[in-house]
Amino acid sequence: MEIEKSLRNWLTPEQYAAAVAPEPEVLALAGAGSGKSRALAGRVAHRVASGAPPESIVAFTFTEKAGEQIKTRVASALQECGLDPLLVGGMYIGTIHAWCRRVLGDMDARYRQFDVLDEMQFRVYLISRYPKLGVHALRDARPTAKGDRRGYFESLKQLSRAWQMMNDELLDPDQVVAEDPELGAALERLRSNMEKDHFIDFSLMQRLVVEALESGDSGAVEALAPLRHVLVDEYQDVNVVQERLIALMHQHSETLFVVGDDDQAIYGFRGADVTNILEFDKRYPNASVHKLLTNFRSTSAIVEAAGDFIAQEVGAMRLPKVLRAHANHSPREFVVQQFPDRQAEAAFVADRIKSLLGTEYEEPDGTRRGLTPADFAILMRSTNTEEQDKTKRHTAFVDALDAQDIVYDLDAGGQLFDRAQPAALRNAFELMRHSTPDRSQVDHLFHSELSTAFKLADLNRVRRVFADWGRRIHMPVAPGVPRQRLFPQQLLHDLLEALNVADSGFDDGVMTDLGTFSRIMQDVESVYVSIDTKSRFGELLNFLNNVAGTGYDTDRQMMTRPDAVSVSTVHKAKGLEFPVVFVVDVEANRFPGRRYSYDGWIPSTLIQQALDNGSYQTGTAGEARLFYTAITRAERYLYVTGSAQLPGGKRTARVSPFAARLTHAEVRRDLLEAGTPPLVTSPSAPSRRRGDESVLPTTYSQIHTFMRCPHAYKLSVVNGFSPPVPELFGFGRAVHAAVGKLHQTYGNSSAPTSEEARSIAEELFHLKHISPSSDPVNRPGAYEQAKQKSSDIVADYAKDYAEDFETTRQVELPFEIPVAGGVISGAIDLLLHVDDADKIRDAKVIDFKTMKGGPDPVNNPDLHWEDLSLQVQLYGRGAERVHGANARTGAVHLLKDSQRIDVPVDQEAVDDAVSNVEWAVNRITEGDFPQRASATKCESCDFAQLCAQKVELFATEDMPPPLHLPDGRGGTTFRHIAALSQTGPGC
Repeated sequence: MEIEKSLRNWLTPEQYAAAVAPEPEVLALAGAGSGKSRALAGRVAHRVASGAPPESIVAFTFTEKAGEQIKTRVASALQECGLDPLLVGGMYIGTIHAWCRRVLGDMDARYRQFDVLDEMQFRVYLISRYPKLGVHALRDARPTAKGDRRGYFESLKQLSRAWQMMNDELLDPDQVVAEDPELGAALERLRSNMEKDHFIDFSLMQRLVVEALESGDSGAVEALAPLRHVLVDEYQDVNVVQERLIALMHQHSETLFVVGDDDQAIYGFRGADVTNILEFDKRYPNASVHKLLTNFRSTSAIVEAAGDFIAQEVGAMRLPKVLRAHANHSPREFVVQQFPDRQAEAAFVADRIKSLLGTEYEEPDGTRRGLTPADFAILMRSTNTEEQDKTKRHTAFVDALDAQDIVYDLDAGGQLFDRAQPAALRNAFELMRHSTPDRSQVDHLFHSELSTAFKLADLNRVRRVFADWGRRIHMPVAPGVPRQRLFPQQLLHDLLEALNVADSGFDDGVMTDLGTFSRIMQDVESVYVSIDTKSRFGELLNFLNNVAGTGYDTDRQMMTRPDAVSVSTVHKAKGLEFPVVFVVDVEANRFPGRRYSYDGWIPSTLIQQALDNGSYQTGTAGEARLFYTAITRAERYLYVTGSAQLPGGKRTARVSPFAARLTHAEVRRDLLEAGTPPLVTSPSAPSRRRGDESVLPTTYSQIHTFMRCPHAYKLSVVNGFSPPVPELFGFGRAVHAAVGKLHQTYGNSSAPTSEEARSIAEELFHLKHISPSSDPVNRPGAYEQAKQKSSDIVADYAKDYAEDFETTRQVELPFEIPVAGGVISGAIDLLLHVDDADKIRDAKVIDFKTMKGGPDPVNNPDLHWEDLSLQVQLYGRGAERVHGANARTGAVHLLKDSQRIDVPVDQEAVDDAVSNVEWAVNRITEGDFPQRASATKCESCDFAQLCAQKVELFATEDMPPPLHLPDGRGGTTFRHIAALSQTGPGC
């Protein structure tokens, strides 16, 4: 077959054998750098080529970023096999928790209103509900080893860990109550509060889907109806609840394909169970095992030394495998060296980076370029841990980089507030803790910190921000007086405007730091109704101080890495690769670290099996796997270093047994000896950064932002800034959830009455940032007014568009559209017209918007028809080519005044829409983010206070075609995207 031949050419023989293996269960044991993602993508393409419908395929990835990368590879594999790459949109490729969220939404539309709390947001949630949860009683009942009361944040951390562990281990809550009544009661209160507040976290959504499948819930079972093929990436990192979910899904599927590497199982401390991969063939005796043993990343010296190391350290506790390097490029270097002290070690690292910057580097495709800062990584076992002199472990290294003027990115979950600008902002917030600061206090902070960190700061504007916000934060709360709605994101934007960030010319490193501060504010706003009291503002400040001490987890796929040296923990570097890697701070009792035993609040008797398997603790095997993961991040230059004298230490640190274990003919240990040969040198070449996939857009909302203003895209996606919370944040989602619930309840039947529609809207309505009135009948407030408006909108929809429910099924379907360089994802609202045999006869793409069209909607300046039309046209392409639904028509439905406007979705309109997206992706890839200001756009822009609002040119004269828009008379008009058509003061 031609497809088989194409796949053979696209994959290595090892990868091909795994991709086409016929057994129902397949384990692809993929060593570091062996192309596991390519093998998984080939497997998907082979399934589709063999007749599997795209919707029958579910592929789980460990992170969202990995999911986006694999989608792109699957699209390439499909194209290589002569198949339509758009078919990737019909399958699910992404994280387990995101799939579970989708299933919950399909089971019950009310789950679409639930906000998902990640680890940091969950911590803020616990702070905000501290009294309700009774955490103080848990602190009293669990003193420290010295008999002292346990710390506030330590208690919250332990409660968070217990909650996640209960769900991840699928523990019966009644068992927890029986073993520990106080903890069990607190966890029950937490579950109840999250339900009432419409929040859910990763662990709970996975547990809910497992429980639904085990109980035979019809909605969950229906969600699995199309399933035929389950694929799992990074299988060594799955935990108990995830393994149970995979097993339940495989009961409904024909095949199960898992890929992973037990040598890189580094998340046991979080509950991942390496025995899942070690004993896969025991659970599935008929499974085939395929080993991917060619390392395409590293040199022979690195591959062989790493392989010998892990084999000797882990021995019979690993699956045997011997990797080989695909190529052995030069120049290359492998150094293992202990220095006399930390200053000497750090100086060596900085000097070596300085000497290698600009060095010619040949990529696997033969292209040559000079190394840039982003090609270097400094990896550590721990960065936040304090040395004996109270500095952090990373401090000496970043100080040495600073001394050499080498830009770096401390992506370590660490020390955001070690940098001048975030530290100054935190102290500005802190100045308002107790009262409105007076003029002398503001001036002192300005001259001592703010004007140093922000050179163009305006003192008078800073004074006005403090006066305004100090007054509002410390406004007394009086009975009967409506509460204010104050959001810290707006305070931050006001401060950054007064500090004149827009004209400061900060590099991406500083802007990303400020963007991280912005995302901390977003985390706070995600769980707090408002910060309108002194106590709530104090809780925000306490959280910032905790972040200052323990670090802030920025690993949420929300921003790209700047062109800077990565200073990171090994865990954060998992899945990445760098031409040059320094694994530092490698000494005995540092790397490997000391063993620690389980010390959580969940009684050990309830998780004994997990503890027996090595979860929730550290040991020699786990440390060896972590070290192996660290050194296999390196492509050609690897330096493993340590220090005999540690900062503040009184004893000489012993050489790490891990460093001593690295033996190979190419390893150098002689840098401190007299007459030693010089380090490797190489010709220089023009510096050019390697393409960074993390900067590419992955959702329609990101594309929409770029097409209005590329600089806004840079601020939000590249730097990570979050917008201020709008007045009625969540209103549109509440309305959309009610419309979805209407179709779940009445789809393909008689239309609901207005009263039935109103009842569903009222039942589902929820807003997080507006509190209900204490007397909603006699004194209805903003919440009650919004609820009434929502029910009116949904009732009008049911009345005016009753035909949508007759022989029609409304579905919200996800889609992915491959474009040059990336994959754009979204969700389609489809109205499927079906016949008596439930066969699709027609389809209409509907984009429901909680907007008001007015008497002349297509000429309403508040409606951006370039954005609205482009979205419908992309969705139409996804529907027609992926879901088998011939979307002959598309429309925008303006719910606030019940109007439906048809949008052109003919082939030319759709092709031109895709051309615009591909043009935007190309500009993003090239780092082309000009400001494209106009009076109308800037007035409504979320980031206007952070931008100089200039009109700058694109770096290319090539422009995309105009978009096809409705003209209001049943015809078509044409207009370029707003970034091209709306610039200058008159627009």
